[in-house]
Amino acid sequence: MKRRALLVASGAWLAAAATRSIAQAPRVPRRIAFLHPGTEPGWRSRIDVFRTALKELGHVEGRDVSIEVRWGGDRTEALVALAAEVVASNPAVIVTATSAAVAACKKATSTIPIVFATAGDPVEQGFVASLGRPGGNVTGVVVHSSLSAKITEIAREAFPKARRLAILVHDPDPFHRAHLDYFRQGAQRFKFEPVVVRVAGIEDLDRAFRELAERKAEALFIPNLAFFTSHRSQIIERALKARLPLLGNQNTIPESGGLLSYGTTIEENYRRAAALVDKILRGAKAGELAVEQPERFQLVVNMKTAKAIGVRLSPTTMLRADKVIE
Repeated sequence: MKRRALLVASGAWLAAAATRSIAQAPRVPRRIAFLHPGTEPGWRSRIDVFRTALKELGHVEGRDVSIEVRWGGDRTEALVALAAEVVASNPAVIVTATSAAVAACKKATSTIPIVFATAGDPVEQGFVASLGRPGGNVTGVVVHSSLSAKITEIAREAFPKARRLAILVHDPDPFHRAHLDYFRQGAQRFKFEPVVVRVAGIEDLDRAFRELAERKAEALFIPNLAFFTSHRSQIIERALKARLPLLGNQNTIPESGGLLSYGTTIEENYRRAAALVDKILRGAKAGELAVEQPERFQLVVNMKTAKAIGVRLSPTTMLRADKVIE
């Protein structure tokens, strides 16, 4: 009996010691790899939004998760190699933005979950089987390229007498084609002469604005592409100097000194991407999480810029504006 009691006591002590050891073992944070095209200054605030949203959902960085960000720069072709490096590091989830980056990540892995914060039509591009049932390992939040047609309607209302509406195109980004097609359709519908100016890198911006002046563009639209987000401040600076109304699909355009924007609040996309990542970390499969679509669109106008460049917007535009920056 004494021997049995001793064994029982020893077993209880070992079990308790093992429990204490497990309880005291440091938690290993789950790694989230963020592969982002462009450069940090233009995108940092959005990744901060993602970080904050993830924390609000209960994931403390450094304790529960670690977030590693890699920047793709302006070279779209570099994303393929970067995506392969990210996949080789075997993160729990890959988060990315823009269609070019999603394509690179999907090419690199068919098993690690991929969540995109912004991308064009993922069905059309072959990223998912359908919006409701993506299948595979990809899901995220859509930014419709069709907004590039909607902006021509906004421009026609804002400038009833204008004839030439320009679009700046970043040639290395393959997704520019969808924006350009929608822009041309809208320009035809709303009786604009489309002025298409192409750039390959930041060194082309001065030449592009000279061309815009030579071709007598009356307003300039920059679509939702990574290059333009990364170099937003340089483009806005040149547009202000040229007294050229600058239009976009991101609220950051008028908030940074451009004239107006019509589209979704991009920061909201990053919050919703964080919510999808939260579900995946809790056990959901990316392919079973429906791709989310914009629910709210805003027209934002910067009246300070309008006055600075000597532009008077139509009363209809001012009545439609959801937000006016004075």
